[in-house]
Amino acid sequence: MEDDIKQEIIDALQDTYISFEEWARSNNIYYHTTRLPSGFWGFVYKSAYSNYFIIIDKNLTKQMQQEVFMHEVEHILYHSPKKNYIIGLDMQHTSIENAADGFASEMIGIISGISG
Repeated sequence: MEDDIKQEIIDALQDTYISFEEWARSNNIYYHTTRLPSGFWGFVYKSAYSNYFIIIDKNLTKQMQQEVFMHEVEHILYHSPKKNYIIGLDMQHTSIENAADGFASEMIGIISGISG
């Protein structure tokens, strides 16, 4: 299933009619940049209407914002369906965070290859 989701994203990005942002919106995923406290790069929450909102620190570089976005997308795709909520402030070395980092790196590499 994990590979199916990755392939769906890759297929959408390779299609000239859809951008990553359009793919995200079509899956009820929206993002907003704002100033976050030091040490917080981003987080995701699900609204009462089943929309996902990714909040990203606007002080990060554009590349880092993309990585944080993909990191949070991984949480939506793979962790959100199994867990109603996860609150963590110092989770950077947990398996959930490591998996999200790996997904983000892989997808950023693919996106860079498609758009470059």
